[in-house]
Amino acid sequence: MARLCKPEFKELSSFSNVGGAPVLRTLWDRFDLSLLLSQSGIFKVRGVATWVLAFLYVVGLINRCPSVNALATFFNKDGLLQRMLGIQKVTQSTLSRFLTGFSQWDTFNEKRTSRLQEDPDTALADGDVLALDDTHAPHPYAKGIPFLYWLYDSSNKVYTWAMNIVALHAVRSNGVEYPWSY
Repeated sequence: MARLCKPEFKELSSFSNVGGAPVLRTLWDRFDLSLLLSQSGIFKVRGVATWVLAFLYVVGLINRCPSVNALATFFNKDGLLQRMLGIQKVTQSTLSRFLTGFSQWDTFNEKRTSRLQEDPDTALADGDVLALDDTHAPHPYAKGIPFLYWLYDSSNKVYTWAMNIVALHAVRSNGVEYPWSY
């Protein structure tokens, strides 16, 4: 008589706090965002492909990482993201240099919005809206940064040193929403 053995399961080290990362990667590829970064002249930073850093920033926004240091720490603990992106570690300085090291962000944004207009699921049409959002990003301990201003926060009824972020957000009548410009 044959005896059944207890099944053995392979120990997987891939875990993630961002369950939607594979879906986000599919959308990333659908809209050719990696190609658009390259066509805009935005290339590698310290040997890391810019699309990897850009994708990681988007994942960090979704995960509500409050700083590039928190984003680096988050990534360095996330096995699924490390496998998806093909790197094991990213530093805070690499992430910081990514955003400040290139001046072609306007070109990338134009290419991105053109690409979104080519796709029938995201192209704006009659009945769709571009919503204006005005948000303060407070930096109470960084008064010397040249793009910070002493702004009134009407939500909290106080003045604070902050950056005023103005964004256009596309809202389609079918429910699809995405950032248009900033």
